[in-house]
Amino acid sequence: MSVRRYHFTGPYHDPYGAAFCLYKPGEINWRHRIIAGVSWNGQTQEAFFFNPDGLTIPLRVNPWEMPAFMRKHGIRREFSTIVGEGPFAMDKQRRLSLTASQLAEWVTYWFTDESYPYSNDAEVWDGWVANDLEEERATSEQSHAFGRDQTDLDTFVDECVAKREEWLTEEYRRRCREDARICAWLKGEPHPLISGN
Repeated sequence: MSVRRYHFTGPYHDPYGAAFCLYKPGEINWRHRIIAGVSWNGQTQEAFFFNPDGLTIPLRVNPWEMPAFMRKHGIRREFSTIVGEGPFAMDKQRRLSLTASQLAEWVTYWFTDESYPYSNDAEVWDGWVANDLEEERATSEQSHAFGRDQTDLDTFVDECVAKREEWLTEEYRRRCREDARICAWLKGEPHPLISGN
């Protein structure tokens, strides 16, 4: 038996570079790029990572780091379950043919639950923008005080905040389009055709 070598550090590797990651409280989190959990077979060292919608994420696993990773980030476990749909999931025929003892080798660890907010939701994004614009207002006021800008304070701050809001609006559109394309890919659907991308 040969020993498999892993040429990456950490419990998983994102071979497509799609920026899949764990949920980060207080930060911007895009629904289809978040690792909501993993179905793990400790005997075969096979894993199926999935997002909050149950779509399987194509990540490679480093089995030597998985147990500690799952203990650290797991908020609940389900025994004898395998979660995941889409082209990167376990083949349906294979899943249906598993015996009870084979299914018992699987444990699903959840890293998120239904209460976690995502930036795709307009209400969550609006809250993020409101906080960001307050910071922009404070920073602009400080910048005006230390700068040599000849415009009055209110005009300067309003212009800075308006530019930031415009940038955030475009950033939201861009990231939502990208997240929709990732969602379609994880479902095995053609990605939505969007002009300019």
